Amino acid sequence: MDRAASPQTLLLDFDGVLSLNASSLLLLALHEGINRHTELPIEATVTQFKAISTFPQRESLRVLFAGLGIEQHLNAEIDALRSLTAVRGTPLALGEGVEAFCAQQRARGVRLRVFSTMDRATARRSLLDGLFGPEDYVALDHASKADPDTYAALLAAEGEMDPGQWLLVDDSPLALRAAKIAGLRTVLMRGAVFSDDDVSAFGSFIDAQVTSFAELGAHLAAQDAPPAARPPAGRAPLPASRL
Repeated sequence: MDRAASPQTLLLDFDGVLSLNASSLLLLALHEGINRHTELPIEATVTQFKAISTFPQRESLRVLFAGLGIEQHLNAEIDALRSLTAVRGTPLALGEGVEAFCAQQRARGVRLRVFSTMDRATARRSLLDGLFGPEDYVALDHASKADPDTYAALLAAEGEMDPGQWLLVDDSPLALRAAKIAGLRTVLMRGAVFSDDDVSAFGSFIDAQVTSFAELGAHLAAQDAPPAARPPAGRAPLPASRL
């Protein structure tokens, strides 16, 4: 990163970050929902999901369902996704070390915000009960995480003059691109949905890559270390995509 000190505010995505398995499970659920009404190969669903997870979701799903000729099933499938707590017997779960990471960062005076399209009626949001309060959620409404203006508007609403004091942790390189353009720092949480090829084109927008909250905590701690004690600049090796 281009600053010596660690950021003062972290924006944490939920699907694919706070819950490392949520993105891949939601992808499977969306694929099953589409195929209840028409046939679509999983490869096509994957391509669409990568955009839907970053763009305004209801609007993106409406375009997809209308294009496939199944728009009449849109509301029912959105409700099914919002009520989801498990897929094929696998529950959505918080990532390993999330609680310890949050406690560690708050002890260091870092503010944590949940940066997600979830609202209070989304069932998986209950996983964060006791860890985040209502004031910790950023209300995205119809804003796009792929739009730099979304971040600029958030900073303006918070009265923040220095975007470099904020850091976005997300599994979507599209979201990190927008945040970087807006002046935020960026960390990619590697997961199962976005492949090496998806990420490689966005390298200039990604300050660091991690695969766990332990790595993220160590990365942030290194920003406060004396220059001689900091590890050499660079990114962690890219793990193979699991899709």
